[in-house]
Amino acid sequence: MPTGVVADLLEYWAAGVPTYDPARITVPVMLILGEWDVDTPPEMAQELFSRLTAAPYKRLEVLGRGTHSMSLEANRFDLYQRVGLFLSTPIPSFEKDTK
Repeated sequence: MPTGVVADLLEYWAAGVPTYDPARITVPVMLILGEWDVDTPPEMAQELFSRLTAAPYKRLEVLGRGTHSMSLEANRFDLYQRVGLFLSTPIPSFEKDTK
C-alpha cells in the first residue's frame, strides 16, 4: 500500500481532487520552475498562477536549462539568487481600482 506523496497522487491528484485551494493563499507567492521541467511544465505553473487570486503579490519565473531538480544542477545558484531576491525585496503595495 503506497504512503505519503504516492498515496496523495493516487487518491487525489489522479482523481482530479485538489489538495488545497490556491485562491485561499493570502501571502506573496513566487512560482519558479525550470524550462525543461517535465514534472511541472510551464502550462501547469501558469494555471496555478492564475488561481492565486487572493495573493497580494505573485511572481512566475521560468529559469532556462533547468529541470525539476534545479536545486542540484549547475544553474542552481541562479535559482538561489532569484528566490533570495524575492524573499529580501519589499513587496510592492497595489491599490485597488475604486472607479
